[in-house]
Amino acid sequence: MKITDRVYCRIGEQGTSNIGWILGDEYCTVVDTAMTPEETRQDLQAVGETTDKDIRFLINTHYHPDHTFGNMHFSEIIGHSFCYEKLKEMTPFYMEDAKNAQNKERFQEFFIKLPTLTFKERVTIHAEPDIEIIHQGGHTPGSAVVYIPEEKVLFSGDLLFAGYHPYMGDADINQWITALHALLSLEFKAIIPGHGEVCDKEEIKRHITYLQAFLDTMRDLKKKYSKETLLEKPYLLDLPQLGNEERIRRNIDAQYHKI
Repeated sequence: MKITDRVYCRIGEQGTSNIGWILGDEYCTVVDTAMTPEETRQDLQAVGETTDKDIRFLINTHYHPDHTFGNMHFSEIIGHSFCYEKLKEMTPFYMEDAKNAQNKERFQEFFIKLPTLTFKERVTIHAEPDIEIIHQGGHTPGSAVVYIPEEKVLFSGDLLFAGYHPYMGDADINQWITALHALLSLEFKAIIPGHGEVCDKEEIKRHITYLQAFLDTMRDLKKKYSKETLLEKPYLLDLPQLGNEERIRRNIDAQYHKI
């Protein structure tokens, strides 16, 4: 999907992860990968249909597999230092999961490739247009966004799940809300979320409302119900009807003792 003359994205089917790419004057930069090497190869073909420029950088917005399992196809990878450390820590577990996956043929010759360049707070690729990579945290401790001021486009990574329940397995929800408020101060016309359709600042506001409601409701319900009860009755949280009730259960399981 063409967002501007220089920015493109591929929206994942049924809420799977999105990827994007930015066409610079001299080279191309890709944002995130698909869940498997094969899907990433297909994405690279799509990139090649829009430019004859070489890909110089891949940016990982965070370490989760559905954004990094195609890293093996790239030579230079930029990620937050936490992304590097956590992906390194999880490599034995992820390799075992890939080995035993039901669709393991999609992981032939698969290996985990770590970021080759890391940063702490922010880094800018001077590529005409400039690409700003900004640490925000929230969804994971190392979550970052990719901002192209000249194009007025933001890649939010998994700080946004447009139209879906967000995944909170690694989340610091208070920091997530703080991060979303920070994004509202940026000037842009389009957001490519980590999951879901291209959106705008209204989606950020919806996420803030959702996350705050989750926090407040969980604090209330913890006074009355055990985690086991809430896992059996996730409807007690009275969250928006977005499908995938199992995601709500996973979030309850991850966040019950953090809130």
